[in-house]
Amino acid sequence: MADKGQDSKQAGDSTPSTATPDTTKTTGGKSSSNKSGKKSTGKKSAKSAKGKGSSALQAAKKKGREEKKKSEEEDALVDYMTKLLITDAPPAAPTGTGLIYDERMTKHDCPFGSDMGKSECPQRIVVCHDRMKELNLIDRCVSIPIRSATDEEILSCHGPDYLQLLKDTQTMTLPQLKEHMEPDDEGGVSFSNATYECACLALGGALELTERVVRGELRNGIAVIRPPGHHAQKCCGNGYCYFNNAAIAAQIARTKWNVQRVMIVDWDVHHGQGVQYMFEDDPSVLYFSTHRYDRKKFWPYLTESNWDHIGKGEGCGFNINVPWNHRDHGNAEYLAAFQQVLLPIAYEFNPELIVVSAGCDSCFGDPKGEMSIHPGFYAHLTHMLMGLANGKVVVLLEGGYSMKGLAEGISMCTKALLGDPCPPYEDLGKPYDCAVETILEVIAHHKPYWQCLEYQVPSKSPEQCDEVSSTTEASLKSDEQDAETNKLLEEMTPEETLLACKKLDELISQTSQLHVAPHRTCLAYDERMQKHKPPFEHPERPERISRIFERHKKWGLVDRCLNVQPRMATDEEIALCHDPQYIEETKDYANFSPRELLSFQDKYSSIYLHQSTHDCARLALGCTLQVVDTVLSGKARNGVAIVRPPGHHAEYHTAMGFCFFNHIAIAAEHAKKNYGLQRILILDWDIHHGNGTQHMFEDKKDVLYISLHRYDGGFFFPGGLDGMADKVGLGEGEGYNVNIAWNGRSMGDAEYIAAFQQIVMPIAYEYNPELVLISAGFDAAAGDPLGGYRISPEGYAHMTHMLCSLAQGKVVLALEGGYNLNSISQSMAYCTRTLLGDPFQSLKPGMPCTSALESILETLHQHQKYWKCLQYQVALPKREIDAQGVTTTGAGEEDPERQDISQPETPRKKPDLLESDITDTPKTGGSTESSEHLISQLVKDKSEEPADMPTNGDGDAACGNNGGGDSLEETGAAGGSHAVGGSSGGNGLTIGHLASHASDISLPIEEAGHGLHAVIPLTWCPHLESDVMPLPDGGVDARAPCLECADTRENWVCLHCYQVFCGRYINEHMVLHGAATMHPLVLSYSDLSVWCYGCDSYVHHEILVPAKTSAHRSKFGEDM
Repeated sequence: MADKGQDSKQAGDSTPSTATPDTTKTTGGKSSSNKSGKKSTGKKSAKSAKGKGSSALQAAKKKGREEKKKSEEEDALVDYMTKLLITDAPPAAPTGTGLIYDERMTKHDCPFGSDMGKSECPQRIVVCHDRMKELNLIDRCVSIPIRSATDEEILSCHGPDYLQLLKDTQTMTLPQLKEHMEPDDEGGVSFSNATYECACLALGGALELTERVVRGELRNGIAVIRPPGHHAQKCCGNGYCYFNNAAIAAQIARTKWNVQRVMIVDWDVHHGQGVQYMFEDDPSVLYFSTHRYDRKKFWPYLTESNWDHIGKGEGCGFNINVPWNHRDHGNAEYLAAFQQVLLPIAYEFNPELIVVSAGCDSCFGDPKGEMSIHPGFYAHLTHMLMGLANGKVVVLLEGGYSMKGLAEGISMCTKALLGDPCPPYEDLGKPYDCAVETILEVIAHHKPYWQCLEYQVPSKSPEQCDEVSSTTEASLKSDEQDAETNKLLEEMTPEETLLACKKLDELISQTSQLHVAPHRTCLAYDERMQKHKPPFEHPERPERISRIFERHKKWGLVDRCLNVQPRMATDEEIALCHDPQYIEETKDYANFSPRELLSFQDKYSSIYLHQSTHDCARLALGCTLQVVDTVLSGKARNGVAIVRPPGHHAEYHTAMGFCFFNHIAIAAEHAKKNYGLQRILILDWDIHHGNGTQHMFEDKKDVLYISLHRYDGGFFFPGGLDGMADKVGLGEGEGYNVNIAWNGRSMGDAEYIAAFQQIVMPIAYEYNPELVLISAGFDAAAGDPLGGYRISPEGYAHMTHMLCSLAQGKVVLALEGGYNLNSISQSMAYCTRTLLGDPFQSLKPGMPCTSALESILETLHQHQKYWKCLQYQVALPKREIDAQGVTTTGAGEEDPERQDISQPETPRKKPDLLESDITDTPKTGGSTESSEHLISQLVKDKSEEPADMPTNGDGDAACGNNGGGDSLEETGAAGGSHAVGGSSGGNGLTIGHLASHASDISLPIEEAGHGLHAVIPLTWCPHLESDVMPLPDGGVDARAPCLECADTRENWVCLHCYQVFCGRYINEHMVLHGAATMHPLVLSYSDLSVWCYGCDSYVHHEILVPAKTSAHRSKFGEDM
């Protein structure tokens, strides 16, 4: 990074300010070298400032703060994460999965020999318990004593007359019981003398379990109970249900246990109309139901079960029905419903408790549901929900009438709650057209109420939109499919029935044979990797890994992991992705003198060299491969490699961007060669595009590379065109290179979670990898001085959790970038805790900014033709919602039995978007072609630019070549620079040419960056009082050269130590200085603006006036 600064170091060896690696010591990210004597000067000036009229008290306070900052313990308190609270201890984590089961619930039966007794039979819970015992799950759970529900609890959702009726059944004769029986075999109810007792036990058990989870005594839990509950209504039983277990649990949680928001997820094949009726006007309970509907031809035959019933009054938008209009829906359809509807809305709703109405009658082989969810896939659905509500998930058994499928489905849910890996699944296939229609209709009806549903806009192909979103055509097609399927099922022979049973046995066998590694997580670290040291202040410093490892030790994570033996990678392993000649070249570093290294490193882009560089890079790679071997050999489920130097920029033939050997790329080739893997996912969330990794796999389909990176129209390192969304791969690898290129404003949790939900996880599930490798750079974390983004540690934990559902949990996370020692320590520790199975805090990321939406949509539209899962970003059907929360084009009037429902009031409106999220400027998402053309034209016309370029509003000069005439790529760096061009060579294109034409590139006005348009500075920032030191004697010199490169064209002065360095468009030495010293506030000598790296914003405040006045006096000879 900033290798021109390294040039100046060589040229200035005789100056006292040049510190060698042996004489410069760093403590927690602060330099203790007395470079140029500036720090002591700052202290003296505190006294002289008093004579100039400064407040003595203020000077004393500042001096005290300066002394305090010298302490190593206080170093970590220099906080770049303005809105993020960093703690020294991990959040408290409840443990244990509760289990409710009691054989007394088998007493309830149908004494009249009807089909009800054959379907909802006592054996249902017995087979579940037996299968859980067979899989050794019972002993791993915390058994909770069951109790009966009280009258008060029952009356919270049911009427007193109905309660009395159920009590009376305890003493009724058989003829009397038969009089109260509802004869409908599918939707009726029957009574025995034990019905009331069993229903009270089922409800009491559900409440006991829920309370313990809510109060933090347990992490989560499952209740294997009967009779079921979700059809029961206020004044009557229905559909085998008597007391509405899920609804009462939610109601009691709200009224007695202080839970503000509850989400009920109902995946029973039958619509839980009882739950819907109880909460449809209540915005504190979000009800989500996926159920078979068949256009009102499937029980319970209600129009309220359709997508157009979204709630009433204040509850509008909080009732979400996903009605399937075709039998045989399975993994692909349910996964799409979760990814496209449930998860985005759930993150926005931010529930404090998840209650699952877990009917397994949608399982393959169920005689009533006739659906096709594989039993093991219930674990995937459960795992997705465990990322919500701090992991407080309560699973309540509802329906399920195939004994084998039911027992396996409930067991798989339990394994997921216990933290076991999600089982493998078959190729998802293309979702039914009618399922796509359903999902689009649901989105269309709920879009007015949820900000997260912003991705369905016309794609670049209107014909495609018309075809996919045509409700009429899809309906006709699905009707034909229904008729054909009905015919096939009616004509199913005994042989075909036997084949279906064998298929279910095969699915169960797949989940039974899962290997569970003896260790959850392995970890690789070796302090010898710290020997690779910079010859000057530099963000890629040894403390990066030591601080991460210290945080892991402090939180007890190291002791909980299997610590693997570090080793050096072999030449043969390195040669899997690198040129043997380049490997030999790196070995020569050890024989160079420091001066020779400084000269030799100019050969590379954004690289510094040390005599230990080769050994450290080889050790970092070896540690990463050790983790991969430990995971793939079955000794550990997942693993973490705390390594440096990073790797993902390294190309086949050269080092680049702090990187020497491409660890993750080599790990993928190693896994393919030694373990025969055919599908590997590399997920790169480092803020910089992993150009090296992309180039190594862009023509291959056995590695899927997905990168989320800051692009800024090609202005952010490594720049060029490789990071654009339209770079989808070459040849056989077309479609297997996925770039999510962010443009403009600072991205955070909202943007990354949205990208995961809309792109990363749908494509990853369809790809079905055998191993997940994460290029885990944390330079997009809040407070990073180079990245400028704001992902929280919890955000990284959520992304890690999502990826853990893939590849049977085989996930390897290797450190790449990240330069705020607090941020990277906290963030990586959160990832490790997630890999270890610890619960993590819930996240309400908010609404992605406009620019992020455009980037996501651009990537979606580029990849729709390659991935079957990307069918939902199209024009939506237009629907009008009336005041009752029902569309005016709905399926009909409400059913007569709903006479007791009160009329709603005005529907709740979706909150307005923030003003900052609204722009009338062209969309970056559609500008890739024009941007590429513009850049190519600028390359041809570069000779026309003047030597002295004007400065922009950022204070960074929109300059031409620097003093050495270097190309833009040569001034590049990870994060601080904005290089454009390839990884080698150089076309002479400089930032000056691009900056001077940046307004021609389609960037939103407020997001174009680099100060090309007016901005409003912050009037205060938290760093003002602690980081602005008194002026030195004599003030500042606005003509002072950069201390590193002696350039005078565009310089900044640090308002903490008053050292002067050049801006990011020269050699970015001030960016490097800020990253290395943690000094956030800098003043531009070009336009006297002040920038705060910690807040990522301009700042103007009276505290800054003395420095600005001094700079103005120096520059213009008069006061401001």
